[in-house]
Amino acid sequence: MASAFEIITEEFIDDMDAIRSLVVTFSDPQKTAKARIAAANSATLLVAATFEEFIREMAREFARAVVANADSYEKLPKKLAATAWKRTMDGLSKLRFDGAQAGSAAESVFGTAQARFNVIYEFCKGDLTQDIYRELIHNENNMRPGELNGLFKVSGLPDVCAKVSDKQPILDVYGETEPGKAHGKLLLSLEDFFERRNAIAHSLNSGHSSGPDQILNDLTMLEGVGKALCITLETIVPRPGRLARADLSVSLLGIPSE
Repeated sequence: MASAFEIITEEFIDDMDAIRSLVVTFSDPQKTAKARIAAANSATLLVAATFEEFIREMAREFARAVVANADSYEKLPKKLAATAWKRTMDGLSKLRFDGAQAGSAAESVFGTAQARFNVIYEFCKGDLTQDIYRELIHNENNMRPGELNGLFKVSGLPDVCAKVSDKQPILDVYGETEPGKAHGKLLLSLEDFFERRNAIAHSLNSGHSSGPDQILNDLTMLEGVGKALCITLETIVPRPGRLARADLSVSLLGIPSE
């Protein structure tokens, strides 16, 4: 049976393949330059959104595994509960309530707020079955290396970009045999991709875009990240998805939770 990590990765690869099949269509010289640029820009934004959602799903699944293998609240990674608490409170502060609401409108806001608060409250009291993961795992900014690493660090896994760089999919992407060199190239690739993504998002009327070859290279690189991340997390949380507590500590490289 496929693991949760494998299922998420397979869906990600399928989504990227669907985008790849579209990319070849906007190199058609019979289409206007404006149409080709619009299609390429749309594809780049879609690739970025698809990759970011994939990383969030993988980070949530990893956080679930870490919590499931903790024998008590006190054994959780140090910042996990505090981060979930802060992000829940931040989310509650953004619920729309102007003080003039009454009746069912007010009750809806109060009910939503109470339900979300109760989840994190019970979790921090020690009920580790509570589903805190959507609040815990979300990115404030683009999925650049620092943001990507942060989504896993909160669950006790530091520098995941470095950890995926010794996996064959990443080595193959860059034609490297040395993980350190692959790691450096991966960091540059992610930074470059999101620079281009932001240039598009902030200036949709730009007359420039990534060409089909560049987008196909982006897809190959991000798919490599996805496959390498799946291998990495499968190694840390092997089937059937649970580890002995001592094994989990060893899998997290013996580094104390931060």
